[in-house]
Amino acid sequence: MGSHSGAPAEGEQRVPVEQVLNGLEVHALEPGETALEAFILLKVLDRDGDVAWSYRTTNRLSREELLGALTVQVDVLRKSLRDEWDD
Repeated sequence: MGSHSGAPAEGEQRVPVEQVLNGLEVHALEPGETALEAFILLKVLDRDGDVAWSYRTTNRLSREELLGALTVQVDVLRKSLRDEWDD
């Protein structure tokens, strides 16, 4: 399985998210919540048919805020996996 940063080129045209996700589905937001920004981690098939990782972000996503959110998610995932291992 390949791995790469998958960042789009600076100034690359943005398109509606449904055009990128090709019919993939995500869980709905809770009632009363409104999406403001997004970081999307994508497992993709590249041009050569190899599995690779890519990511996309929305316009105004703060890198500092993203780092904090991803750090928390990594810690939660790590704890969850450790708890499963201990069981």
